[in-house]
Amino acid sequence: MSLIISLILTLLPVIKAPAATVGAPLPGWQEGMLDIHAINTGRGECTFFIYPDGTTLLVDAGDLFGYDPEKYAPVLPRPSEDIEPWQVYAEYIRHFMPAGRKKLDYCVLTHFHIDHIAYIGECREIHPKGGYALAGPMGLYSLVPFDMIIDRSAPDYPDYKENSCTDHYIRFTKYNEKHSGLRVERFAVGSDSQLAPKYKPEACPGFSVFGYAASGMVWNGSEIVDTKARYENGMSCAFLMSYGKFDYFTSGDMNQKNTCNEVAKSIGRKIEAMKAHHHMSNEAPYAVEAAVYQPKVVVTQSFYERDIQPNQNIIKEFSGSQDMFFTNLPMTLVNASPDIYKDCKCLGGHIVIRVSPDGDFFVYVLDDTDSEYKVKSIHGPYKSE
Repeated sequence: MSLIISLILTLLPVIKAPAATVGAPLPGWQEGMLDIHAINTGRGECTFFIYPDGTTLLVDAGDLFGYDPEKYAPVLPRPSEDIEPWQVYAEYIRHFMPAGRKKLDYCVLTHFHIDHIAYIGECREIHPKGGYALAGPMGLYSLVPFDMIIDRSAPDYPDYKENSCTDHYIRFTKYNEKHSGLRVERFAVGSDSQLAPKYKPEACPGFSVFGYAASGMVWNGSEIVDTKARYENGMSCAFLMSYGKFDYFTSGDMNQKNTCNEVAKSIGRKIEAMKAHHHMSNEAPYAVEAAVYQPKVVVTQSFYERDIQPNQNIIKEFSGSQDMFFTNLPMTLVNASPDIYKDCKCLGGHIVIRVSPDGDFFVYVLDDTDSEYKVKSIHGPYKSE
């Protein structure tokens, strides 16, 4: 952190997170705070951000409604199996959105998989004019629009099957670019301007969102290099969000070791928090990241009764040195191997990281069985370095 930013932070009024109480609803965001919300439906990955100036960002809106995996049992859907995940996201975002705001500023889709966009089954309603399924970000847009959507490859998309999530997503973007003014952009690697604060940059000293990777292209600190990622997960978008001393890293399902290694070398320092890539699977890339980032807090979203996602070996190795928070762990696995999970801080719920300008932050676990969003547990304060 530069000397100038340090001086600015010392001159700002002291802003502390509004007091939260276990058993009561989580107080809303206030100016000067950074909020990071991992929304749990048990059926897709979704993270909602509120910048210190009120700019809003959504990363992924995965929606597995109606999807029946052949190999693995699904985790318990939240709040119920009858509500489609995109509707849960809409209700949650509306509840925590800064006062007076009706739209999201940015939406980033990390890659083109159904647990990050949407499963397109026969149960899906189709937009009567656009021809796309009301599912995932396409459904969410009907209730909570966004000004811009950003993906890893616009306007040149990978090969896709008819009626796939990518097919419907492209129909959605083309229709709404023309009819509702939606802006569509490719994720900018090597830049901190694409996802910049929009309202009061002066309320965000030391805040930035820097794009490190997309489609296998990585910023290595001086130039963009091709890591030759050729599978969809490995091509995920990745960024580092910084607020003063606090850093948060997220990378979708980026799971190829050489890509993860290149990004980790480029960032090259400890961070405070991260979302586990690929639902905390793939031990080698996780070890690469953990060695460099040494995060205090790790948040994981996963959807199946599967002991490699999250990977039990990773949990055993790192849960003693990292505070691990899971949105939805199947209790069948936890009860079968309690020693593996004994050091985990959270086995289920919405997970909120709330950061003050001085870098102190708390982690709140919220009840995900209804829309009151009561606090189940409070963790912290953590200190940023």
